Amino acid sequence: MATELKVIMFTDQIDSTKQMAGRTPAEMKRIAREQDDLTADVVSQCRGAILKDTGDGHMIEFRACRDAVLCGFVIQQRVGERNAAQPSDTLKFALHIGIDSGEAVVLENGDLRANAANLAARVSAKGPEGEVYFTEKVMRELNPREAQVEPVGAVPLKGVAGEVNIYRLVKWLGPIEAASNPFIWRGGITKAADFVGRNNEQRHLRAFLQNQHNVQIVGPNCIGKTSLLRQIERQVVEWEPSAIIAYMDLQDPHCFTQSGWLRQISRLFAWSSTAKDLEEFVDGIEAMITAGKRPVLCLDEFEELTMRRTEFTRDFFLTLRSCGQKEVSIITASQQPLGELIEYGKPSSPFHNIFPKLQLGPFAEADAKEFVTIYRPGIAPFTNEEKQAILEFAKGNPLALQVASFQVAEERAQGGTLHTAIRQADDDMRHYLPNRW
Repeated sequence: MATELKVIMFTDQIDSTKQMAGRTPAEMKRIAREQDDLTADVVSQCRGAILKDTGDGHMIEFRACRDAVLCGFVIQQRVGERNAAQPSDTLKFALHIGIDSGEAVVLENGDLRANAANLAARVSAKGPEGEVYFTEKVMRELNPREAQVEPVGAVPLKGVAGEVNIYRLVKWLGPIEAASNPFIWRGGITKAADFVGRNNEQRHLRAFLQNQHNVQIVGPNCIGKTSLLRQIERQVVEWEPSAIIAYMDLQDPHCFTQSGWLRQISRLFAWSSTAKDLEEFVDGIEAMITAGKRPVLCLDEFEELTMRRTEFTRDFFLTLRSCGQKEVSIITASQQPLGELIEYGKPSSPFHNIFPKLQLGPFAEADAKEFVTIYRPGIAPFTNEEKQAILEFAKGNPLALQVASFQVAEERAQGGTLHTAIRQADDDMRHYLPNRW
């Protein structure tokens, strides 16, 4: 065990128990996720590390008092921006933040034993909404050209002998690293915090999976098929606790041959040995089912399999069909329906007839509005004029929503105009979809 000088910050939701009583389970889950994401983003920006999630807050360590106070300031700033963007008071939350520094014993598992951690938690409990409170040891380490502070006073703290001098940050005067533009996705969205909408589609997919059906997601290029598959990958265990999911991008060269495909499947399902042929693949699937597991296979860019006829023969597709009629759910994503992609003569039971089709098109109006309204850490919410311009430009196309939002955020940061942003977005879309935009 080593002893190190640590700066410890505690964050804690104000009146969290009372607030939760008025929220739905979905609202509680959303707030918890957004608080975690917001905190993690700012902590990383300020060179800190989250040590513990306390349920409605976090214990965080830093190497320097400056970094901790700046982090607390930015967290409170972003919580305020986030709350201003919420349509309902039940979706808002407020934080206490307290900071102390001192020697800490670092255990082998990475945990800390330190008076600073206890004192930071006690100081946090005294802090009002939107404020950053800290001890005198922290105050003495701050540069007055960066942080304007004032004393709160000597106050008694629970479990601490005597009174403790507490200070508050009045204003951060130093530089703050600008947040990056969040609208950067051009491929599939892989982070839960970035995924918006498709509520109707997710409801249909959940019903298919819970009833052990297969499904083909069909839609044009850049309509969000990969993002939806990735969302299924994140959500499926909540929908079906016994599910084990394998997502495969069939544009990956490892999937260009049947042997490579089998190796990937074996790895993704964590089989003890690699399936060498289709028979061993079926054995692996059946072993999972016998063990009470539900295999879910997500096959993205399904066209790639059908283009390699010498590798992926009729036997391969019949094997998949056979698995899809057991306790396996297969979800494909392609631009064309499966019946148009797979034509191996006229088999008595064609592959595609066990796959109901989920047609993926533009966002529903409610989903598009949510996309331009939801709070993104680090940037101010769009104005009503900006929202309207983005929505009219995109017409529900997910990629166009991303591109237009990106350009509006960029132009705003550089002092440009909304007209320029939309014109640039139009140029970008003609590049991404030259034959359709």
